[in-house]
Amino acid sequence: MLATILALLTSDARTSYPWPLCWGNALWGYVAFLKHDATQPSELRQGAVFGLIGSFVLYTMPANLFTNLLVFGRTPTSVISATVIPVHLVCCLAIALCPGNLLFRLLALPIPYAIIDSLGVFDNATTAFNYMEEAFASTGSVCLAYAAAMAVNLAGGVVRHFAYNGYSKGAATFDEKLRANVAYSFAASSLYFWGAVHPCAGNSTFHCLDATRLYEVLPWIAVTRNLWPDLLAAWRSLSGGSKEKAA
Repeated sequence: MLATILALLTSDARTSYPWPLCWGNALWGYVAFLKHDATQPSELRQGAVFGLIGSFVLYTMPANLFTNLLVFGRTPTSVISATVIPVHLVCCLAIALCPGNLLFRLLALPIPYAIIDSLGVFDNATTAFNYMEEAFASTGSVCLAYAAAMAVNLAGGVVRHFAYNGYSKGAATFDEKLRANVAYSFAASSLYFWGAVHPCAGNSTFHCLDATRLYEVLPWIAVTRNLWPDLLAAWRSLSGGSKEKAA
């Protein structure tokens, strides 16, 4: 049972789009979009139609859209998939039409949001490795392999950064806001490429790639990194409460 669940989060993503990653990422995309929209003044709130499109481009599938278009030069697989857009629309409509906005309010709570956010991170990390493998296998180019993986990791953050800040402010604050993400993506991509992909060049099976278990381990590190600020804040809150009670 545990092995099956763990496989759905990582290793099954090699050959399919596991349903927890598909639905979790779609839910996170729309909820994250709505959470940001809720922080805006009323005159800047987005409408429902833009919400369907904007959440897909900015949150749910920017990695797929921009990596396929810019790195591989092909139609994004999310657009031609039989499941991605329908699942996205179902999630958006379920949240938008739920009476009393209850589904959004539930999913926006810290623990449910952390779960769907983490599923999105698993999706992102495994997709990056899949595209790195594909890029290197099809061209033998180290640069393209890095570009494919790092585009997946960084596309969402970069496109949201400039969408919300504009070009001038976005460019001025790029290093401050995204330097750590670029460095982490380069480090994770390097570890996977030189630890698994490059040593298995010319091997058409997954057995060689799987020998290091990096495909399964690195996504968990990415999830931990993503959750770390919230975990640290929760620990500090609990520690502060304990100290107050003791006093």
